[in-house]
Amino acid sequence: MTDLTALSGIVPPILTPLMPDGQVDLRSLMRLTRYLLINGVHGIWACGTTGEFACIDAEEREHVTGTIVETLDGKLPVIANVSDCSTRLTVGHARRAVAVGADAIAVTPPYYYGNSQEELLHMYREVRDAIDVPLYIYNIPSTVKTRVEIPTIIELAREGTVAGIKDSQGDLPWARELASAVAEAGVPLRIFLGSKAMTEVALIPGLHGCIPGIANVVPRACVDAWEQAERGNIDAARTAQHLVDAAMGLLDMTAGGRHARSFGGMKASLVTLGVITHPTMSSPLHTADATEIAAVGERTRELGITVRK
Repeated sequence: MTDLTALSGIVPPILTPLMPDGQVDLRSLMRLTRYLLINGVHGIWACGTTGEFACIDAEEREHVTGTIVETLDGKLPVIANVSDCSTRLTVGHARRAVAVGADAIAVTPPYYYGNSQEELLHMYREVRDAIDVPLYIYNIPSTVKTRVEIPTIIELAREGTVAGIKDSQGDLPWARELASAVAEAGVPLRIFLGSKAMTEVALIPGLHGCIPGIANVVPRACVDAWEQAERGNIDAARTAQHLVDAAMGLLDMTAGGRHARSFGGMKASLVTLGVITHPTMSSPLHTADATEIAAVGERTRELGITVRK
């Protein structure tokens, strides 16, 4: 089991490539995993929101996590999101993920029903009691309706229930407040943001890394932006960050809702790069058509994005 106590940097929430019939494309997933690995990322976040976890079943989630673990062969840690609508279902996903080699698990508040902070405390404790690997809070109230509040996070970290958090609120002041509270309480907690602002995040004391969806397409730029900022090479960090920011425009080049557009744009770009085979999204999310793929491919080439050999 990989030691995650010092994990930092860029941990892409890997996309889940799909076949035209909606089944998981494990061969493309292997290629995407290798693409991220050779571009220097620091870990992989499996079956996250970007990975369309809520649209695939328990067996498919297990296969996705297991394929990533097998492809990496111990070279990077894998954190598997195992969230569901109840503690029992979450524990079931977690057991599958750990059985195929996940180094840690991540859990959102249960979705559909809203939950109190007291209920969240009970849930995270029950999951950690059942599963003996590090547990990360996955804080994404935009999709699950409930935010894990800072006092709850501090209490769970103090008692050793959770080892880290991914906060996907896009709220840097809140993240700074969390980092300050963690430092004041003197509790161990790895803090990662679901953010594209690598240069900015790397300069905030107490934050340990980013879990940005765009790292699926420009992993090297994300890594360079983070690592150069950490070293104090701000000009080099900003140069890399500019490519990251430009690549975000690819996400608006396919139709659909906010999430569908971003995932569909990334998949379209990776198809044009030859990393994955199909742009398929989980139905009813919009799959990029031939015209959209051509436009994304042209823009991908204009930005100089290539597959590193």
